[in-house]
Amino acid sequence: MAKKTVQSGDDGALDHHGEILPTLSKSASQIDVEKIESKRRHSAKPGDHPGVLWFYNLIISLCRLAMKQQFRTIEVTGQKHIAEDAGILTVGWHTNALIDPTAIVVTQPKTLVFGGRHDLITRPIIGPITSISGSQPVIRQAELARGGASSEAAKKINSKTMLTLAECIAHGHGTALFPEGTSHEDSKMRRLRTGPMRSVIAANSIAHEKGLPEPHLLPVGLHYRVSWYFRTDAWVEYGDPIRLDDAIHPEDDRKRLMAGEWVEAPSDRVNKLRDQVRERLAPMTPDAESWDEHRTWHILGHTRAIASGHPLNTWREEVLAARKVREEIREGNRTLTPLQATAENIGKSLHSVGLDGRALDSNGLRKARTAEHLAILPALLLAILAAPLTLFGSGIMILIGKVLGDSTDEGLDARTTYHFLASLLGPLIIWPIPIVIFIIAAIFGPWTIPALQILITALLLPLAFHLSNKVAIIAWDLHVVSRDARRLNRLRRDSESQSIRKDIVDLLAALK
Repeated sequence: MAKKTVQSGDDGALDHHGEILPTLSKSASQIDVEKIESKRRHSAKPGDHPGVLWFYNLIISLCRLAMKQQFRTIEVTGQKHIAEDAGILTVGWHTNALIDPTAIVVTQPKTLVFGGRHDLITRPIIGPITSISGSQPVIRQAELARGGASSEAAKKINSKTMLTLAECIAHGHGTALFPEGTSHEDSKMRRLRTGPMRSVIAANSIAHEKGLPEPHLLPVGLHYRVSWYFRTDAWVEYGDPIRLDDAIHPEDDRKRLMAGEWVEAPSDRVNKLRDQVRERLAPMTPDAESWDEHRTWHILGHTRAIASGHPLNTWREEVLAARKVREEIREGNRTLTPLQATAENIGKSLHSVGLDGRALDSNGLRKARTAEHLAILPALLLAILAAPLTLFGSGIMILIGKVLGDSTDEGLDARTTYHFLASLLGPLIIWPIPIVIFIIAAIFGPWTIPALQILITALLLPLAFHLSNKVAIIAWDLHVVSRDARRLNRLRRDSESQSIRKDIVDLLAALK
């Protein structure tokens, strides 16, 4: 079948439920069925991981380093729910493109196999990496409904992917799937697709037939302070597993699965499990009608904590405080409900200048500390110290990540994917370039350098680049501290600051 290119961008196409289909990027709009099948890696035998494991482990190690560069703080809770012997399907909401599955894979001890958008294994550079790592392709409804492939071709590709994922889960591996079917920028979950549920039911059926431990369906809350910011805060929240119990195929269908044939699970069991997933996942997301409403709950969470004398100190504490406010308002709390309008105004004012609830204290708008203003000095010093090696080793990498992230046609939710990929692929693709330049200059330059010294220096350059990047990131974090202090002072001097302070003081008085 020849390659097909369908409409990308905002074309207003609808799915069979009458809902707007996800907008296709230029990459996703190009569907080549033959190439998709040729780039897919197959398991040596049912249940084996389809990737090259040494390469998979290398990529995961690089992912851990890249995630540490991507986020200022990462907190993980609930890892006790990750079973050692049973396979796991982790499901979460999807607002940060490639960052979401990476956040899961670096916080789980299991070897994971992923199913993802077809172009993740066919596009340049990232395609070979994801393919060799074992990722399995999916042609989504978004491509199928626009005529990107025949229903037969899509069914063949997707069935093979679903069966591979089910076999891997049944044999103790993990995977992560996002039932919304696309990454987005919304403040609440979109309608859930049934693919993940169908996969885990098939895995449960296979495990049942082979006498393997029952797989776990594990919900995860992925919380980012601002998902499209570099060096934001993250909290990965694993919840209690959802038991599969009677979610299993009839006996005859289980035999067909065992014979290597994909068989759909009974729709009633699929839909029941989907509804359970939505019920468990929704509270682990902002679940707000708008980001303004979400910020309102955070402001109320902050002011209530300040009024109690225990200010919030971590991103996880902020999320939990806002969640508690949301739940109490929905239960009809008579104290919080009338305060929402005031809190919303405060949230909008802070957000308009790049600040949030951390700018508040018991007097209203807090005064930036002297140390916060002076943070610009060590920031400049460290930036100057790191500049030579960082620019030489990673300058191209930083530029590419910045340009692609700011110009992507996949939305704000994909912006940090390019920053992340630059950090991930830099050591593999970019760093060899300056190392080769150094070696050529050292050998053919006007100076005489012993061969052993050239070799040792070349071998140490990757470590030097890494350490230099860490120094540069510390400089950036200090710059942000100083920048936010300046923003806070400008807001305090603004003519409207008295009104904001009064609103905050009124909130504090009402919450005491």
